[in-house]
Amino acid sequence: MPTSATGTSSNPRRRPRAASRASGFTLLEVLVVIVIIGIITTMALVSTRVLGGDHEMDKEARRLVAVLTQAREEAMLQGRDLGLRLDAGGYDFLLYDGRIERWELAVEDPLLRERAFPDGLEAELWLEARNVKMPARTAPTDALPAQPQVVVMASGDLIPFEIRLRRAGTEEVRAVIGNAEGSLDILANDAVTER
Repeated sequence: MPTSATGTSSNPRRRPRAASRASGFTLLEVLVVIVIIGIITTMALVSTRVLGGDHEMDKEARRLVAVLTQAREEAMLQGRDLGLRLDAGGYDFLLYDGRIERWELAVEDPLLRERAFPDGLEAELWLEARNVKMPARTAPTDALPAQPQVVVMASGDLIPFEIRLRRAGTEEVRAVIGNAEGSLDILANDAVTER
């Protein structure tokens, strides 16, 4: 058997077969798989974070608390009762006019303007642990004057209430809770259902 100068044989039987060398994964293939798994894991974490908490619902609950807090302060400064009229799609405010003994829409004040909830977001009103059926909001008439469901008194006290915001098709819920002494809190998901 002749050998070459480098010490390798030219015998064809001794050459390793290509199929036996390709039986494992290369380092590059393993790295590509690790990168793909990392990308999928990152996407899953990001989507869970985005879908796991409803940021639009949180924002709307905070806005409602901020507007109610301002409305409470305004009622105390003006010495005038203020009412919140709510339906499933939004809310507006009413001012009590003692001269005519009637609730009137607050149209002059931009803070107390009519507001609509974002698409897909609905509200429920709970008074004294009972779910209040809310009719669609209509313009007040002489025969059917506007009536608030929640009253903010000139003293700053509130009629206790709970407004639950829900997103259709999900179990996400936020509750804005008003206590008699005027404090406002926000609860989310399990904390709402445990009440």
